[in-house]
Amino acid sequence: MNLANLDPKKREQYLMILCGVMLVIAVIPLGIYLFGADVVRMQKKIESTKTEIQELETKRTASLNFEKRIRQAAADALPLNNELAAAEYKNWLTSLTTASQFEGSQVSNTGTTPVRAKLGRGQTGQQGPDTYYTNYKFSVSGKTTLNNLGRFLQQFYSVKTQHLIRSMTIKPSDAQRIDVTMTIEAISVPQTPNKTFEAKQNEDDTTDWQRMIATVASRNFFAAYVAPQSDNPRPQPPVPVSAAMHTYLNGVTWSNDRPQAWFSFRLEGRQAILKVGDRFRVGEADCRIESINDDRTVEIRVTSRDRDTGETIRTLFSLMIGDTFSDAVFLADLDDEEGAT
Repeated sequence: MNLANLDPKKREQYLMILCGVMLVIAVIPLGIYLFGADVVRMQKKIESTKTEIQELETKRTASLNFEKRIRQAAADALPLNNELAAAEYKNWLTSLTTASQFEGSQVSNTGTTPVRAKLGRGQTGQQGPDTYYTNYKFSVSGKTTLNNLGRFLQQFYSVKTQHLIRSMTIKPSDAQRIDVTMTIEAISVPQTPNKTFEAKQNEDDTTDWQRMIATVASRNFFAAYVAPQSDNPRPQPPVPVSAAMHTYLNGVTWSNDRPQAWFSFRLEGRQAILKVGDRFRVGEADCRIESINDDRTVEIRVTSRDRDTGETIRTLFSLMIGDTFSDAVFLADLDDEEGAT
């Protein structure tokens, strides 16, 4: 069809139709582009909103769980009144020492400290205005037996109270008794409903305390351990026999999560509590604690001189609780470079 031969009006109509079609063809991609971009932005916004909602739900659940734990802890905490809490809990500890037959027992409140909540983001200072909880510290000391100490621990841990034994030191007093010193902490929280302190029994405690107490009381931790005889004799550490036979590893304890070894130097009439890295002498030998292991064995580096050649000898030995130095288990010979470090 030749547009030049058409009537001007029809030609004008065809041209307008053609322009309209071209305009539609041009607008469709642009509309798809612009509308599609809006759709992508909306999808991203929806996904971001979903993520924010999930985070808020997670925080809300954590907050509800935290409040639930706080309410449970508050029900077992000390009374809110500081003086009443310290006095009543001290009286309870005193009754425990009396029931456990502590001789010369002393119980004292060594500190009451309010602990404030940490500030949130954007807040100034280091602590918030409100008290998060109040911490009470007590010192308990006395002379008793291992069996009675076990009874004290049973009564202490069988009650539902927000308290713990922060540290404990046990020293031999005589053949039957021990000197005990404990640091105990307890708390009260603002949400506590308690008006007075009540030692409620923990019904969920399934510990076989009688068996545990009997097991502990039957052990004489501070007596010399007699090692079983073996067909293969142990290599002897290169220290004088007289000193080695009278130096004992009496026990291994932990204080503030740090292990420490208890030694008895019977020839010198003294005892020592040593940590990893501490040096000491056994006769003519220079010794150093290399490690205190979870199985309560102690590895010791021993430096001595050969009596014939005068050569320096460095060796590594292992001791078990109750061992003397003459019972030490040979582990390795240390070369000069390792021994010098």
